[in-house]
Amino acid sequence: MQDENRIIHLWREILTHSIKCKATDIHIEPCNEYTLVRCRIDGALQSYRKINSDWHDHLIAHIKIQASLDIAEKRLPQDGRLSIDKIDCRVSSLPTLSGEKIVVRILFHDPKQLNINNLGFNDAQLDVVMHSLKQPQGLFLVTGPTGSGKTVTLYSCLNHLNDGTRNISSVEDPVEIRINGINQISINPKIGFDFLIVLKALLRQDPDIILIGEIRDLQTAQIALQAAQTGHLVFASLHTNNAISTVDRLINLGCDKELIASCLHLVSAQRLIRKICTTCNGQIKIPCPECNNTRYAGRIAVHEVLGITSDIRKQLRNSANYDELWSQAKNSGVSSMFDNGMQLVTQGITSLAEVHRQIGQYH
Repeated sequence: MQDENRIIHLWREILTHSIKCKATDIHIEPCNEYTLVRCRIDGALQSYRKINSDWHDHLIAHIKIQASLDIAEKRLPQDGRLSIDKIDCRVSSLPTLSGEKIVVRILFHDPKQLNINNLGFNDAQLDVVMHSLKQPQGLFLVTGPTGSGKTVTLYSCLNHLNDGTRNISSVEDPVEIRINGINQISINPKIGFDFLIVLKALLRQDPDIILIGEIRDLQTAQIALQAAQTGHLVFASLHTNNAISTVDRLINLGCDKELIASCLHLVSAQRLIRKICTTCNGQIKIPCPECNNTRYAGRIAVHEVLGITSDIRKQLRNSANYDELWSQAKNSGVSSMFDNGMQLVTQGITSLAEVHRQIGQYH
């Protein structure tokens, strides 16, 4: 019983520390002589503590029980969920040469913070976004790599539209942010309950607004475009580097160019970049417990917002290439993600190194 209490206390300590530091992920990694606990804070992993390897299996078993996973199965990966103090977590186990590794994703849990005005859009970008949200139908895409804040942006848009007068539904894998007033559906491919099945069923549910967690293949893209064409406002995410390449991605999936041109309203690409710590101002020689001497504290989103204007639609129909589309976008006032990141450097909010690390230099 004493050992069990110690494990419960240890897990609570790890979770409390992670939440306090606003970590997004907890990594519990078996090593030869110890177990390493690391937390992903502001997009970067930081070591938290080392645990005696004798406690590893007990800690892993405790977390798996909390997540309703099979503690006897150590040969195959498993996925589950747990909730502590109303905080939802997604749990993933993976067998490694040294033992089972657990990664716990701490899911966003405060719908009150889902505010479009807090997403980092500049005034011009916000005007384009708000204009698109007023449209009765069309496709609204948010793009970027894993961990770039796409889900928060999408749900902030849904939260803005969630006024009780619309039927709003989401299809995700899994649902990460729970909001009252939105019909949220988590797919389960193991029983054949996949994106296509759910989307086809949703279209018979009198929807006004549909959120598709991620467009991964041609069939999902086609349903999203067809739903946008037939009177629905559709939101979705996609993995692309920037706004213009999103059009290429849809075409490469096999989507009809005419359908893309007629349905696509907006593409917003984004990255999350770290902000310079305001306590130490990024000074290397000053010890800073606030940022744990990383010189960064907190993150801000950098966006590249492409509103689909009539000129861009015309170019899409005429099979314009990437450079031609980007040239037209710049003429329409679109600024690149890199340029917007450099604006934050000029303002002293982030560093040039951080912009290069997260964004590179596009266009």
